Amino acid sequence: MGYSADDIAVATNLQLLVYLNMPMATFWIYDYACSVHEEWKYLHRSRWTKVKVLYIITRYVPFVLIAIGFFMDFSTHDSESPNVCELAADSSTCE
Repeated sequence: MGYSADDIAVATNLQLLVYLNMPMATFWIYDYACSVHEEWKYLHRSRWTKVKVLYIITRYVPFVLIAIGFFMDFSTHDSESPNVCELAADSSTCE
């Protein structure tokens, strides 16, 4: 069974996406690891406000989104049920 030119183009684009996402995630995790001590020291001393809640959401939601993205990029979808793939796709999009 041969692959068409469209299949090869799609696979190449997906591989490029993985190559771009991995360094971005690595840099983001490194930044988090370097600043987590000061961040939590500040957050524990401050009172709860809307800004603090928004900061926590915008700081930690990417962990979930990156984990879902890596799951979709690196998992073998042949052994997954369609429900798992649909749930992962739905949770990582804004539709």
